[in-house]
Amino acid sequence: MFVFELPEIGEGVVEGEIVSWKVNQGDMVATDQPICEIMTDKATVEISSPKSGRVVKLHGKPGDVVRVHSALVEIDLAGGAMPAAVAEAPKPVAAAPAPVAAATAAPKATAPKPAPSTATASGVHPAVAAKMPPPPRPVGEKALASPAVRHEASARGIALEAVPGSGKDGRVTRADVESFNAAALPKAPPALVAPTPSKGDERVKIIGLRRKIAEKMVQAWHTAPHFTYVDEVDASRLVSLRKALNPAAEATGVKLSYLPFIMKALVRVFRDFPTLNAVMDEASFELVVRADVNIGIAVDTPAGLFVPVIKRVQDKTLLQLAHEINDLSQRTRDGKAKLDELTGGTFTITSVGNIGGRFATPILNHPEVAILGVNQIHDRPVAIDGQVVIRPMMYLSPSFDHRVIDGAVAARAVSALKAILEAPEQLFLELL
Repeated sequence: MFVFELPEIGEGVVEGEIVSWKVNQGDMVATDQPICEIMTDKATVEISSPKSGRVVKLHGKPGDVVRVHSALVEIDLAGGAMPAAVAEAPKPVAAAPAPVAAATAAPKATAPKPAPSTATASGVHPAVAAKMPPPPRPVGEKALASPAVRHEASARGIALEAVPGSGKDGRVTRADVESFNAAALPKAPPALVAPTPSKGDERVKIIGLRRKIAEKMVQAWHTAPHFTYVDEVDASRLVSLRKALNPAAEATGVKLSYLPFIMKALVRVFRDFPTLNAVMDEASFELVVRADVNIGIAVDTPAGLFVPVIKRVQDKTLLQLAHEINDLSQRTRDGKAKLDELTGGTFTITSVGNIGGRFATPILNHPEVAILGVNQIHDRPVAIDGQVVIRPMMYLSPSFDHRVIDGAVAARAVSALKAILEAPEQLFLELL
């Protein structure tokens, strides 16, 4: 019998979530045949069998988290019939009750002797001790933990030394951090925890990408104090400029959206407000102001929300940006974007204008410190020079990390962005 353990699948990766199994118990597998998909914090990878044989046991189900070097699959290398232990055990047959007379005549049973005590020196039985929480760490003693666990604790705002470790030699595990954090959160009312089920209810397990999105949103919300600043833009000249340039763009095979204009406008704004194009290093609590402008664009896909990143926006023309946005967005929807195309962002744009709505309050794409919500352009009456006229108006609704971005800085930056978008021709004063 060969026990295949989850291999090391990336630097710093200590665990992975089972997304799906590609084999079933009892199936024959060949060497290098894919057996499951595992999602880590960095990517989703396909795990292949290193041996040929019959699958005897699968350790875990979709949604379960498996640690590196833990058992994943058991394979019978001989490929024979399934062991009897795997088959469902027969139900025990109840013994027939003894006749009453026989029971009366039977000698009186003697009470069993108590088992010898196996209590520890502290007086606690080992079975009870195993269920007890780990003892607190002595004051001043450094916590043992992997880099991934340290990052998780930092992201949750938890001092690692305060977390009791349940691992070997008191090592703090990811489960320790999660349970410590959960204990600090307010408990939901019982009615919300266990609602009364109704006929037709369906339970959907939160796994895979959806779970990663959920974890990242919770991390961002609990780590950075958000605030959103809303302003409106008269998009009349932006609409006209895009309309004038679109035929030339379509001649190259691409449709020109508003995103390239907004990206180039942001490059200008970041020159005067560089702390918006930055990320937080939570471990050292430092703001890292980035030299390159790498803008992520939130893309809705059948598999969930992805944020592909357009790198070095400052060096690209409107037309180059339009081509890259269209290409990368489509490959992301098709599941063909590369890992390095989904990482390295310094700022994010989220736009639901094509769906509707007036403005939103976006959640930061942590560790970035700012995100721009771009909303629908819609015609409405506005007062211009004392006259009521119809103009195409658009709300901008960016959110900021209030730890490092003050309200006044945010307001001035958004005003600068608004000024450029209301007179976008000024973008042509520079090489595009």
